[in-house]
Amino acid sequence: MTHWSEQAPLWGGGRFWLQAPKSLSARLAATGRAFGVQVLRQGRGPVTADEARALGIAGQHEGYVREVVLRLDAQAVVFARSVTFCDDSQARWQSLRGLGTRPLADVLFTRGDISRLPMQYSRLKPAGPMYRHVARSWQEATGQALARQPLPARRSVFVRFAAPLLVLEVFAAPLSVWQGLACCPTAS
Repeated sequence: MTHWSEQAPLWGGGRFWLQAPKSLSARLAATGRAFGVQVLRQGRGPVTADEARALGIAGQHEGYVREVVLRLDAQAVVFARSVTFCDDSQARWQSLRGLGTRPLADVLFTRGDISRLPMQYSRLKPAGPMYRHVARSWQEATGQALARQPLPARRSVFVRFAAPLLVLEVFAAPLSVWQGLACCPTAS
């Protein structure tokens, strides 16, 4: 099981990115590099027990899942996964279904009826199931294997009319990539 904390882990020059408030996508786009979203999968899928707890439901269930890789100048930098209830994906979070290659941030940070619970942080360990899932997805998306080391990650729950949406962002690119971006402007 992954341990989540409201305290961000130490991560050298990458901590600026890990603790970035508001939209990570907007902050990445503000670097001046070509920003893009590669959709890996979207639709009904399994919800892990950890995700179910974060969403406030007991046990494992099926949910509506969207997984993407965020890219700068075609280089993959972040694996992101969003999960909500299937029913909510057809009602309160129906805008998820029509995003295509637009970032989820286009919905989350432009509407006044969405609130965000406190950010939680972790380091996904190579032996953990979510790390293994991210590694498989990363290999599929990029053709490159992840280094077998803990990956910094953050997550938060967004709520719209009592319907939760969990967003996980895994900083899968090497730390050197993030250190090279550390001087970037802040974005809202």
